[in-house]
Amino acid sequence: MTLLMANWAWAAGTFKILHSFPNNDGKDGDLPTGTLLFDAVGDLYGTAEGGGAYSKACDGGCGVVFRMTSGSSGAWTERVIHSFDADVDGEFPAAGLTFDAQGNLYGTTSAGMGNNAGGTVFELKPDSNWSATVLHRFCHSNHICKDGSNPDFSGVVIDHAGRLYGTTRDDGIHQGGVAYMLASTTKGWKETILYSFCAKQNCEDGYRAAWATPTLDKDGNLYGTAQGGGTGNADGIVFKLTHTSSGWKETLLHSFQGPDGSTPIGGLVFGAQGNLYGTTQGGGGYNSGTVFKLTPAADGRWKHTILYQFPQYKNGAGPVSTLMLDKAGNLYGTAAGGIGPCSGGCGVVYKLAPGSSGRWTYTVLHRFTDAKNDGAEPYATPVFDKVGKHLYGTTAFGGTDNMGVVYEITP
Repeated sequence: MTLLMANWAWAAGTFKILHSFPNNDGKDGDLPTGTLLFDAVGDLYGTAEGGGAYSKACDGGCGVVFRMTSGSSGAWTERVIHSFDADVDGEFPAAGLTFDAQGNLYGTTSAGMGNNAGGTVFELKPDSNWSATVLHRFCHSNHICKDGSNPDFSGVVIDHAGRLYGTTRDDGIHQGGVAYMLASTTKGWKETILYSFCAKQNCEDGYRAAWATPTLDKDGNLYGTAQGGGTGNADGIVFKLTHTSSGWKETLLHSFQGPDGSTPIGGLVFGAQGNLYGTTQGGGGYNSGTVFKLTPAADGRWKHTILYQFPQYKNGAGPVSTLMLDKAGNLYGTAAGGIGPCSGGCGVVYKLAPGSSGRWTYTVLHRFTDAKNDGAEPYATPVFDKVGKHLYGTTAFGGTDNMGVVYEITP
């Protein structure tokens, strides 16, 4: 493990709320946790775990997919394009969305549909009604759910052939969740299990890998994190899945031991040099989380470096979002702060900028306060618009009715 000491700065950006989700109005969503997605014309798409049209299967709604459109005046308008029903297409869409080349939207629900309500993978077609199709329902039998269950915060990533990849938190043949692939066939979408994780904390191959959408490289290898397991007395891993002639093979790139981080919940992002960047929710010098880099070596091993250690709630803590990397090599992320209703802080949006000496500068762009004109507990990755001027994201709470907001920051 290598530790690079980071400088710290405070540089408040211009903050604006674009939408504040209402409390159970029977139409709009609430509790948005997924990362937002831009389309080609600059509209934003996202998910909210709760709310939407009333359903007998969900008290207060099963969740929604929403669209944000910017008008000529600069004001944004939010519209729900799909409301979920647990008995029809799933409930609690917690992850972000993915577009294919035809403009279809893909995502997951963390529960609903089927005997054991193990969640779904869905498609929304961009017609006048945004027609929904369930591509796969997890754990729809009363037996051991070999296909996995509960994708939770893992959406899907799409490859050049239109295949979808994701992870689940639970079940599989070893009961610790799975990595899966969905491919379109003449008979519908077919699931292939790439890897089944162990269900115990001390399993060397990791367990529970459904807290973030996995990442594909240009060769079709799949990378991700699992919140537990690893070699030694480990507390989480970074893994790589490679397609071989005999199936998919898992390689451990790093096992977290505590001082170098613990409980990696966020996903991974590739840098220009092939480095991987990510976060851990815990561990590090203050046990409040880290930002790390993994650098590939010629012998196949990966070198772990801590870029930043979060102090205890002073400038954010417990990061769970995947990082966003801009063209200049700066990293952006969120840290939700304490546990519960803003105990120890309501969270921050931050930037990490690399310096010439190898030191990174940590800057807080916005500090959430849980006020009606602010948000609280940001779990989603902030994303830039196409000109790189504004950052957009969501908070799960805060806003007018404390049901979450969509925000814009101009750094």
